[in-house]
Amino acid sequence: MKKYIVFVFFALFSIMFASITYASDVRVIVNNQEMTGLPTPPILRDARVLVPARAVFERLGAEVGWHDGNRQVSVFYGSNVLVMTINSNAATLNGTPITLPTPPILINGNTLIPLRPAELMGFYVNWDDSRRAAIVNSPIPTVPPPIINPPTIPPPTTAPSAEAPTIPAPTQPNTQSPQPPTAPSLGDDDVLHDRYEDDDTPVNQGLAQNISTTPIVARQYPKADITQVLTPSQTGMAAYTVVASSPISNVSYFVLGDNRLVVVMHNTVNLVNGNLAVHHSVPITGARITQYTTTPMVSRIVFDVVGAAQFSLSLSSNRHELTISFAKNNISSIVSNTITTTDTITIQGTQSPTVRISTEGYPNFLTILVDNATMNASGGIIANGTFATNFTTGQRINGPAYINIYMRDTWPSFNVAQNGNAVTLTLHHNLTGIRYDSLRRELIICRSTGFSMNTNQVQRIDNYLRLQYSLILPNAATMLGRGELGIMDGFINAVTLDTNSQGNAVLTFDTARILNFSVHETANSYIIRAHLPREVNPFIVVIDPGHGGTNPGSAHNGIREPELVLIIANKVMELLDANPNITVYMTRHDNTTTVPNRQRAYFANDIGADLFVSIHANAAEYSPGVINTTARGIETLYSLNNAGHPFTGRQFAEIVQRHMTTRTGAVSRNLIYRPNVVVFRYTTMPSVLVEVGFLTNPQEAALLTTAQYQWQLARAIYDAIVEAATRFPSQR
Repeated sequence: MKKYIVFVFFALFSIMFASITYASDVRVIVNNQEMTGLPTPPILRDARVLVPARAVFERLGAEVGWHDGNRQVSVFYGSNVLVMTINSNAATLNGTPITLPTPPILINGNTLIPLRPAELMGFYVNWDDSRRAAIVNSPIPTVPPPIINPPTIPPPTTAPSAEAPTIPAPTQPNTQSPQPPTAPSLGDDDVLHDRYEDDDTPVNQGLAQNISTTPIVARQYPKADITQVLTPSQTGMAAYTVVASSPISNVSYFVLGDNRLVVVMHNTVNLVNGNLAVHHSVPITGARITQYTTTPMVSRIVFDVVGAAQFSLSLSSNRHELTISFAKNNISSIVSNTITTTDTITIQGTQSPTVRISTEGYPNFLTILVDNATMNASGGIIANGTFATNFTTGQRINGPAYINIYMRDTWPSFNVAQNGNAVTLTLHHNLTGIRYDSLRRELIICRSTGFSMNTNQVQRIDNYLRLQYSLILPNAATMLGRGELGIMDGFINAVTLDTNSQGNAVLTFDTARILNFSVHETANSYIIRAHLPREVNPFIVVIDPGHGGTNPGSAHNGIREPELVLIIANKVMELLDANPNITVYMTRHDNTTTVPNRQRAYFANDIGADLFVSIHANAAEYSPGVINTTARGIETLYSLNNAGHPFTGRQFAEIVQRHMTTRTGAVSRNLIYRPNVVVFRYTTMPSVLVEVGFLTNPQEAALLTTAQYQWQLARAIYDAIVEAATRFPSQR
């Protein structure tokens, strides 16, 4: 695991070609590692090199956003935002106009951008003419220890071109700890692997769209404190409002390929920090605000947007309030149809409708709630409907649009399917005597069907990484039927009833988020209730075995990091599972699944974890083939993300490091403050990353393979968690 997340841009010097040519013979080397396998090779245009933006920059830690409406690409590094437009030399850096030596272009769906502006953002570039290679170094200064036969990089033989635009000196990303950190170890696994912690994410073809009519003009004011974020339930609109104590100097934004809308507030001190409440009126699945850097002061609010939602940004006249608004969906038509024994209702909007299903009208009608929408379609008759007779439409006061679907004598099961800007509700045959109460999050099995069971004998299978939870009921379900019940309430998508090989009924919940389930009985029913983990568990811990899948980590002395740390993590989980006061989840259970690091953090946030522990193994590797075999010991990385918690990440790291070194007798490499590690940047609870030892040290590597030492490490992590939970109990 690397100690630095390296954000790297490339800059190449003048190459004398007059027309566009593929530059397959031009090499790009970053911190002694050559970039290979790009989806599109570098392009030479106007004697300048362009590279595919997302494939290169996001993989190396920068964030790249695409704005389809105005064909703009944004590159975000630290507090710097570089905005470029396809086929235009005009660009902006932190709101200041600059002129590019050559414009970005589109080739076969890939965005290629020039590398020259990288120097304006603080990166160090050299040109090796003998290898036709651009040598690029991170702007984070590092001084590696002496190494034997270091690779030689000859001095440049050509002078850099001098056409770089003159603009104010760029700001550097924050590299200072708010408290004096222990100096990080150098040349270890961080250097070669964990700069890739910010994994690539698939590009969403329907990205959020900015429809702002008035641009925000940058001005210069003293630092502004962000004191509050008003959510839609407070604003009464599909909008979030950031409140500052004084005028906000500037606001910029970008949309990432996984449809995260990132709004950047420059020269601001964030006093809020943490997750923001999500409201059904806004087409997002999550929102959070953080202090991204402290030198300079930059805050960010991030929205996980659903589909091609339209948004706008506006500052109040006194610049004390920034409002991020989401446009309403216009519901223009509703069409019903009956095919054999199935009824369908299709809702058409100007955007993809975000719907919820409510059974509050049971048994007379069910309601489709369309959030953040204006209803402009009328009701109608469902001719020859198997289950439904007609539907009505309307608008709830200061609330969603709705469609009430009125039922015949038989209450149906239902499914919801998305298709572009339309959503279709399908009504089909029922599971006898089973219904769902969306207000209470309860699945109800009626005793009148003749079904009975001993609730104490219900077996549970929690496959939370696949968002599935199964209950094996201790009786046959022949009187209940077999099939699927659609729910779509934002917590449960559907529940399937089937029979296993022993003849017992099996209920499988397909969930929208991780849930726990309780079972109890009344005189008339069996009640299965869905709970958020934080509603029923006194203390929650997430254990994160680092790397895995296509994120290989390090491998030395016959040991692969992902496999080793998973073994240790499983032992920690075994110990925690035996503790009735602590509930534990893991971010992966095998070595084949690739889990992006942001997803690991969001996983912990959504569960409401009290602690997050990421387990890694070190490697003292300065460059490929250049290894320090003497580096050894345990170290713990931390950040200060502890919003709403009674103690800090550093306090938790101190507890972990003490237990790890005391129990194992290993050398203590102390604590390392590392706020830019991806899982620290996005988790909201006290989090640590523990490096259990060096795979590049033959003696320590051999020790790490023994079951006895692995149990010592696991017991130390377990003891640290128990101490933290005892000293700092959850505030829920």
